[in-house]
Amino acid sequence: MTMSIRPLMAALMAVFVLAGAAPSLRAEGRGEGAPTCTLRFVWTELPPYQTLGTDGKPAGIDIELVEEVGRRMTCVIQWELAPRPRALLLVQEGKVDAVVGVARTAEREAYGTFSHPVREGRNVMIVRKGATSQFVFRSLTDLADSQFRLGVVLGSRYSQEFEDLTRSGALADNVIPVQNGESAMAMLMRDRIDGFLDGYRIALARAAQLGLTEDVEVHPMFVNEHKAFALFSRSANVDPATITRFNAVLLGMQADGTITRIQSNYGS
Repeated sequence: MTMSIRPLMAALMAVFVLAGAAPSLRAEGRGEGAPTCTLRFVWTELPPYQTLGTDGKPAGIDIELVEEVGRRMTCVIQWELAPRPRALLLVQEGKVDAVVGVARTAEREAYGTFSHPVREGRNVMIVRKGATSQFVFRSLTDLADSQFRLGVVLGSRYSQEFEDLTRSGALADNVIPVQNGESAMAMLMRDRIDGFLDGYRIALARAAQLGLTEDVEVHPMFVNEHKAFALFSRSANVDPATITRFNAVLLGMQADGTITRIQSNYGS
């Protein structure tokens, strides 16, 4: 009798062990509160949208927005740092899943899928303090008829008007290439350019970081208002259902005021 019970007890113990392991296996998959996906985002140093936080981790408006989307999707967000041209190349080659905070262009639509708008912003022209009265422009078309020295980061898309004027050659005598926003600010302070184009929040954050807030001002000339998006790589084979969920959560965050609240944390 003892010999027949022992095999039975061993079998029952095996059942209990497997039953106990089942919840752990589900927790690694799509169980409640468990990660349902992983998205690899690339980011660029562009405060206050994307920057390195005091804790050594990515921070800023775009970072917080994507992290909140990931939290609501129960999706793990991974970040990789790269300059913007390199970041777009990584998306094109499928070496990351997405980039956030980019403008929508036909060229980028060829290799990626855009999300719903993540946020809105505007591009402006930055000049030295008090210089606005010297340069009475209402548009870039007006500027093109002057001797204004305009700092431009090559490859940047500031507005459709800028694209058209560049393509026609109308700005050829005005544009002075700059490596990035930091070099543009330095060249402005050294009187090597009269002004440069940049994102409104980015330019003001950079001026504050460099201690130049009182040395520059925003020219009232209209450049453009734009929407920024997340761009998902087609080569990375991101699940279309994941993009659909990302968009749905974005719309929910817009409706409940989360996007406005996150942006207000970084000033007007």
